[in-house]
Amino acid sequence: MTDPAGPAQRAGARLDAVARGLRHPRRQLRRFQAARRRRLLLEANRRLEASRRPDASGSPLPEGCLVCGSTKTRSQTVQRPKRAYELRICSQCGYVSNGTNTVDYTKFTSVNRFELTARVGTADRPGREFQMARMGVQVLGRTGLRVNVFGAGRSQDYLHVRALPGVERAIISDVVDLGLDEDFLNVRDGTTERFDLVVACEVVEHFTDPTTEFRRLFDLLTPQGLLVCSTNIYDGGNLERQEYLYRRGHVSYYAPRTIARIARASGVRFDFRVPQMATSTGGPRKRYVLFSPSADVMDRVAVYFGQHMYAPSEDPNVDLTPKTATSLPVAGPSPSA
Repeated sequence: MTDPAGPAQRAGARLDAVARGLRHPRRQLRRFQAARRRRLLLEANRRLEASRRPDASGSPLPEGCLVCGSTKTRSQTVQRPKRAYELRICSQCGYVSNGTNTVDYTKFTSVNRFELTARVGTADRPGREFQMARMGVQVLGRTGLRVNVFGAGRSQDYLHVRALPGVERAIISDVVDLGLDEDFLNVRDGTTERFDLVVACEVVEHFTDPTTEFRRLFDLLTPQGLLVCSTNIYDGGNLERQEYLYRRGHVSYYAPRTIARIARASGVRFDFRVPQMATSTGGPRKRYVLFSPSADVMDRVAVYFGQHMYAPSEDPNVDLTPKTATSLPVAGPSPSA
């Protein structure tokens, strides 16, 4: 049989505790604060352990944002048909890191590791890099231009760029020399040469250290130079459905405010423009991102697009069958539309 005095005693004990708290409010506050600190410490340790969880290669994921350094990041695991990807999304600048999706391009020994798609120029047909360079030459509107096609892969668009009016010199640069051209610059070796126009087509999404690698691009420019990049821009949508992020080697996905942060940190100006192919095969997130240290050059960009609705790009309907029928199987990255 239950003792009827039991509940009354417990209620009385609670009232005594409340009374003691009222008599000693500072003591109660200290106890409350200590308990809260313990809870916060446990939560911080839990998050730290989660941030240090290694990927498939055993390398820990970065604890903070690679662009702005903020620790206001969240992780998200996305399961795709062939594997899972561990993403880190920054709440501060919007940057998305897919750090377990790396490819070591320095190990490539042949251009056949890169797939031939409509955007990749050949000796017979210009591709997207040529169109980006042609636009840049028209924006700059001067002669004696030096052009760097950065991260060319197997593209031979530099041959067509050399024939553009106003271009004095056009070279290719990459992290590995695949024997495309004698006038090659290995970006890992650095250079003192500066260029009026740098074209980076489907390159910046491969940056494992965006702040450092963007700065390397900016350092290639003359004070009146122009950098034109082609990539997809994160619109804040469902990351599980954005296939571009999961193509081999795509480790960096930039939101507009990520680009703003990168540009501001290096003292350059930026602009976004829509390439023609974004209206068809490229999809709605495809952008050209233009950077320059010069306000005058960015004014010229605005004037150019006052006359052009879209930025020029490759013909997505080009017939590749005759040119790829005898090509080797693709062992490298998937095509970057």
